[in-house]
Amino acid sequence: MRGRVAWIFFFFLSTGIALGEPTPTAAFDRDASAIEVLKHGWHPSTVWERIGKTKFVWKATVRNNSDIRKRVYVYYDLLDAGGVPLARNVANKYIEPHQTVDVASDSYIMSVDLPGVKGSRVTVRVGSP
Repeated sequence: MRGRVAWIFFFFLSTGIALGEPTPTAAFDRDASAIEVLKHGWHPSTVWERIGKTKFVWKATVRNNSDIRKRVYVYYDLLDAGGVPLARNVANKYIEPHQTVDVASDSYIMSVDLPGVKGSRVTVRVGSP
């Protein structure tokens, strides 16, 4: 019983509910319409032959056209000829009002799938993923 009470107390303190702070969902403005993707690109990097994967590096330049700071989640997909994702990665960054930033990361794709990559796609979400 004592452990359960401690867990409940910790939960309320960690979420801010006990302190009267807004809940995490209320703290975010989730409207992504003010986020503009200006450009993006990717390239293959290190080949890991032993595990059959190739590292790829991507970068997207995004602009916050709103008047408020936003936490932006940028999803990067490598697509086959039919638009089906062969690999995906996500990175996030805070963007100040009317600022432009580069969001960059890296991930892995199966090396056998690499020749099938015919395009890429960027999807932006705001708030929590």
